[in-house]
Amino acid sequence: MSRLLIILSLFLYPFSETPPASADDRIVTVGVYENAPKIFTDESGKSAGIFIDIIEHIAKKEGWTLRYQSGTWGEGLDRLERGEIDLMPDVAYTPARAKIYSFHKVPVLSSWYQVYAPKGSHIQTILDLNGKRVLVLERSVQQDAFVRISKGFGMNCTLIAMPDYKTMFETVAKGGADAAVTNRFYGMMHAKKLGLVDTAIIFEPSDLFFAAPKITPGSAYRQLLNAIDKDLSDMKKAPDSIYYASLKRWTSEEVRFNLPEWIKILGLMASLFLAMSLTGSIILKHQVNARTRALRLSEREYRDLVMLANSIILRWTPDGRITFLNEFGQRFFGYTEAEVLGRHVVGIIVPENESTGRNLYPLMDEICADPQKFERSINENIRRNGERVWIDWTNKLVLDPKGQTKEILSIGSDISARKHAEDEVRRLNDELRQYAEELEERVTERTKELAAAMERAQAADRIKSAFLATMSHELRTPLNSIIGFTGILLQGLAGPLNMEQQKQMSMVQTSARHLLALINDVLDISKIESGQLELARVSFDLRVSIEKMVKLVSPLAEKKGIDLRMDIPEDIGTITTDQRRLEQVILNLLGNAVKFTEKGHVAIACRAENSHYILSVSDTGIGMKPEEIPNLFQPFHQIDTGLTRKHEGTGLGLSISKKIIDMMGGAIDVESRWGEGSVFTVRLPKKSA
Repeated sequence: MSRLLIILSLFLYPFSETPPASADDRIVTVGVYENAPKIFTDESGKSAGIFIDIIEHIAKKEGWTLRYQSGTWGEGLDRLERGEIDLMPDVAYTPARAKIYSFHKVPVLSSWYQVYAPKGSHIQTILDLNGKRVLVLERSVQQDAFVRISKGFGMNCTLIAMPDYKTMFETVAKGGADAAVTNRFYGMMHAKKLGLVDTAIIFEPSDLFFAAPKITPGSAYRQLLNAIDKDLSDMKKAPDSIYYASLKRWTSEEVRFNLPEWIKILGLMASLFLAMSLTGSIILKHQVNARTRALRLSEREYRDLVMLANSIILRWTPDGRITFLNEFGQRFFGYTEAEVLGRHVVGIIVPENESTGRNLYPLMDEICADPQKFERSINENIRRNGERVWIDWTNKLVLDPKGQTKEILSIGSDISARKHAEDEVRRLNDELRQYAEELEERVTERTKELAAAMERAQAADRIKSAFLATMSHELRTPLNSIIGFTGILLQGLAGPLNMEQQKQMSMVQTSARHLLALINDVLDISKIESGQLELARVSFDLRVSIEKMVKLVSPLAEKKGIDLRMDIPEDIGTITTDQRRLEQVILNLLGNAVKFTEKGHVAIACRAENSHYILSVSDTGIGMKPEEIPNLFQPFHQIDTGLTRKHEGTGLGLSISKKIIDMMGGAIDVESRWGEGSVFTVRLPKKSA
């Protein structure tokens, strides 16, 4: 689409507005950069060129004093924006620049951009630049225009911005790039010197002006630009003015003759002078005719391209009447040229109302009133068969010499498929959003249910804790009485017992102690899980506690014929933690080791490591299978289960031990091999937090 806009713009004058301006009445500073023949610095160091001739003539007439400040094109624009210079020559008008600078009304020159390449490069069309390195002037209109063109043709070329045209041409001549984009004046003057040739790639015609800083309240730039407009208009009306003399001087458009010396000597002879004049007229007429034929051929080619383009190209008047529709547009909408010319766009290719209900009559007026706002517009259109289609339009105003809107140029592409896809995506997004909202409601309801369940569980846990606290006293008191009285009877304090009586009383005492241990374990695990178990931290001798626990299990080990070993170095000293709970853990580990060991030995060892004690209990018992180890510290877990179990126990000892060690800031690990034994390792800080 951008490509077609560029092509069509060759037939139309670009529209411009008259922005405000200001100028200094006496001293005017003018920016200069190298772009011969329009503006440059000659060999003597003076500013020269078409723009210099014109502004010096105006300055002489208005009584101004001119000062020149040289630099690159980009530096000149920056200085103008900052107000460091009053005028910058050779500036093409664009709406974006009109927001930064001020322009006068009457253009100084009209120019276009053309691609130049080395001889033999075979670059003749825009498509030949695909994959090439192309040089453009930085921050210029040509840079933006070429980017649009290359994107429109789907090309992938490397665009390199340069500070001036001289560097660009020299780089291409040396092979540093494949082509350069410059204005027709500079290319006409310098291409041949460097072995470059012009190509058929021409685009972006534009009017060139003097630009001034943006007008501010109290500035005098308006009078400066008004004076330029007045004097420039007078010069253009006079054929013998400095304006046309400068163009003739710098563009070398006149036909130059190299006369022989003898003709110069006899130059006063009327006959020879007449012959030379006649010859010059014939040559000039031949050149004019040749150029006219070339221009007509070029125009015909461009018109054919417009008519056959694969986009809708429409021209219509400000009151909505169609003045042109290319062949592609005629086929697309289903009308002939005679059927659409002179008809209002609404009612023939634009429906009165979109499917969404939007009235499209006001849209036409809005496009004419504010073209920048509607430079791109997407609206629903209608074909002859009634089919609704969506068109992406690019609109541009075409102005007459008085600056009034002559017609609107619109180029459109059918985006119906894309529009339908976007609508489908929007519908799916709406459904997804609705589903997400429903899911969020369900999650909220489920969260409420879980919160209620949690409250019920916590209430049940509180009831359980209250029950266990109550039952603690009710269960322990009679059990302690049973254990105490059976002990008295077994000691013979109430009289001698026979062998059978001693056996029965021993069984009663053992069962009572087992039941008391079970109750204690259940109460401990309940307190731990409810967070009611507190540690009483005191400092005590770890060696003494270990030895005391070893003595407690010694009778059982001796009864089973197991060797009970202890390895406690001299450096094992005090530890600060809950003594009773740590001894409970040690006793549990030693008791389990003796219980599950039928032969061999049980060993307990302790060593100091920095700020920790490492306590280990090893045995040569039955060991454990690898699949049993992950659940070893779970409550009520036992190695041998079922009716055939050989070893007593609640399955709570190791679970309680691990939780106690965790509360002390330590850790407990186990290593075991089935049939070979196990090693439990406890790591405890010397001073628990």
